[in-house]
Amino acid sequence: MNYYNEIKNELINNEITKKVKDYSMNRSDLSTYYNVGKLLSEAVKAL
Repeated sequence: MNYYNEIKNELINNEITKKVKDYSMNRSDLSTYYNVGKLLSEAVKAL
């Protein structure tokens, strides 16, 4: 077993997982803010 490669792969996989989670959170935030903006716009039009 090559411990160096195993350790390197673990660290790389961890970084990839973090980036995917960050992307998902950013996408979720963007979707939420878009929907809030859309609702506010519709509320103003209904006045």
